[in-house]
Amino acid sequence: MKKKQDFRVVSLPRALSKLGFCSRSQAEKLVTDGVVSVNGKVITSLSFRVNPSKDSIIVEGAAVTKEKSFVYLLMNKPVDVVTTRVDERGRKTVYDLLKAERSVHDAGHLFPVGRLDKDTSGALLITNDSQLGEKLTNPGSKFPKTYKVVCEGVLNREVLSELSEGIELEDGYTTMPARISKMFSENNVSECEITVVEGKNRQIRRMFESIGFPVIELERIAIGPVLLGELQSGQIRKLSKDEIANLKKHTH
Repeated sequence: MKKKQDFRVVSLPRALSKLGFCSRSQAEKLVTDGVVSVNGKVITSLSFRVNPSKDSIIVEGAAVTKEKSFVYLLMNKPVDVVTTRVDERGRKTVYDLLKAERSVHDAGHLFPVGRLDKDTSGALLITNDSQLGEKLTNPGSKFPKTYKVVCEGVLNREVLSELSEGIELEDGYTTMPARISKMFSENNVSECEITVVEGKNRQIRRMFESIGFPVIELERIAIGPVLLGELQSGQIRKLSKDEIANLKKHTH
């Protein structure tokens, strides 16, 4: 008689995702990077099948269990630090900062929610809650992010109106309406705060460049209800219970 199939047996990346360890795409990368082992053997095949309730799955030396505790951190990312796990050009990454933080014991299992380019500083969420991370980065979520912009030129009402209503970028894409506040100009340099609800690659810089106001400095100062506040460059803090609850509330 043919043995009944155990439907709990799934591919290794799917198991990591189902256990809440990370997203499916992140799991696939971890497997191909050779940092995942099953029952003591390193597995690099994406099709390798496991039983999450029985097999011992280890990622970068730490056991993956169903009783996962979630971590929610806010980092003030400095300029010249990249948000990738490993940089081929040897530049400092956010993981270098995480590993240097004494209160973070599990840096390999954390990931940044979205990205800030090398030249942009400020608020960056770090977590191991893959479901929340995917909701926050989903284009359909329209999750607000606020930036402080320092640019060349003197901003005026006409320019602010263009930014508020949406800018057509060089590739033909028209940005969604943005909210502008706290504008100040002096010596042909302007500052303002801008809140956007989308996250196209280098969007803020491209918006200002398209209207002739090149960005000099760019800092993300808020991610939804989570404010950068007085957090110093390179520093990391845990999110409060209220901040976590408000983030989750915004994604429902």
